[in-house]
Amino acid sequence: MTAMRTPPLLLIAAIVLQTSGFWAAGCAARHGSPVRLDERAAEAALRRDVVACADAAAVHDLLAAEVVAYAALADRLAAERAALRQGAVAAAAAADRGEPVPGALVEELGRAFSSASATARAVAGVAARHDPWRRRDAPHPERRLRVLGTALSVVAALELYDSYLLCGALLAAHPPVRKVVDRGDAGFGTPGGQLDGLTRDYLDLGRRYRVHDGFAFLAGHRSLLAADDPHLAWLRERIDASPSARTLREHWLVPLGEFAGETANLVHSDLRRLADAAMGGASKGFGNAVGAVQFRRGLLHADAQAEAAVAAVLRPGDILLEKTPFRLTDRFIPGHWGHVAIWLGTAGEARALLGDDPLLARHAAALAAGAGVCEALRDGVQLNPLARFLDVDDLAVLRCRLDDAGRAAHLRRALRQLGKPYDFNFDVETADRIVCSELVYQVFTGIAWPTGAALGRATISPDQVAVRAIDGGPLEVVALWHDGRRVDGDPETAMRRLLGR
Repeated sequence: MTAMRTPPLLLIAAIVLQTSGFWAAGCAARHGSPVRLDERAAEAALRRDVVACADAAAVHDLLAAEVVAYAALADRLAAERAALRQGAVAAAAAADRGEPVPGALVEELGRAFSSASATARAVAGVAARHDPWRRRDAPHPERRLRVLGTALSVVAALELYDSYLLCGALLAAHPPVRKVVDRGDAGFGTPGGQLDGLTRDYLDLGRRYRVHDGFAFLAGHRSLLAADDPHLAWLRERIDASPSARTLREHWLVPLGEFAGETANLVHSDLRRLADAAMGGASKGFGNAVGAVQFRRGLLHADAQAEAAVAAVLRPGDILLEKTPFRLTDRFIPGHWGHVAIWLGTAGEARALLGDDPLLARHAAALAAGAGVCEALRDGVQLNPLARFLDVDDLAVLRCRLDDAGRAAHLRRALRQLGKPYDFNFDVETADRIVCSELVYQVFTGIAWPTGAALGRATISPDQVAVRAIDGGPLEVVALWHDGRRVDGDPETAMRRLLGR
């Protein structure tokens, strides 16, 4: 009798362990998943479409067309998954070398995750739409239609599980890569916490049970599943090729090894998020307190002649450095320079480079009003007029040697940063929040920037931006003002002196 009771007891223990452990692990990370959608609405839409069909043959034609459409969707997800994995491998390699993840890879991971997430959501929509076919209240009673619809739902669900195994697990398991992806990037429309959401979806027992039940339905209709139908044949091939099918066909529990690993990843992510929030909150309070202290106006403030001279020098995509020794915040920044910004140009210059780009259209009014300085201040990344920026004693204009196409690409990256909050953690490996020097790190992604370390985070200071304009670096100093006066002669030599080189 004991031998007969043991399996149920082990099963119950495993369910309790996985359910309680799963929810406890994610207690601080109740974030949404990109594949979460209104499943009731998806089911209702299917039922309306089936009712609109004249007969069973028309329903079959509807399902066949959706199998064909899904095949293209699955191919697109596979390509996007490969691109995301490639970026993740490169980012992990940089982190393993002890280097911060370069801005180009932060951008690429954000772009790739956004694209793959959108496609995965469409795949999830297919799985949810056709899930009712396995149930007794299926949209149509004919069994061959129920088998075709269930097979399509199962294949779409397996695609999501396979995507996590083939790519998501890599993103989740490597802490620096996980941090980059899970923090999100508003520039690509990706909120934070979505990688954690995908992990939780992968572990979700209810979702796994539905797929397992779909397999049970198909197993009970083997003869119909083996029918000579090209659409069913393609679905059978996808099931046979799926690594997740081998597990979910047999049971719906998460393999204990995967459960332990993914739960540990969630806990690590939660702790990291709490640590970032604690440090960021303290830094924000300190920054807001000292940031309000200004002893006088800058030497270039309200100097119309100086403003005209600066405006005559500037070109779209120029980097601006400033020194404000009369502000208390300046005294807590290492080195000479205290702030970095990017000049986007006048409205006419930006339009000449970007044309009717939607990114530009959102900010056309601000540029037309003369707000061409893109900068990260304590209240976020924003556009400001040059006159406001020139409340400084020292100013440097740095230029990257770019053609028009390159300047346009850099302007687009800068525009994508607008509206993001200030990064009080000063972490260059995240794109959800931006501090002034990180702005340059995330926009000028082709430059190998020097970085430092603070509290376990890779940071970049304004002086580390400036050093790339001396000693043959990729930037050049095109103009320099020091103590309110323009520096004559060789500005690079003067810059080297200010940097103590």
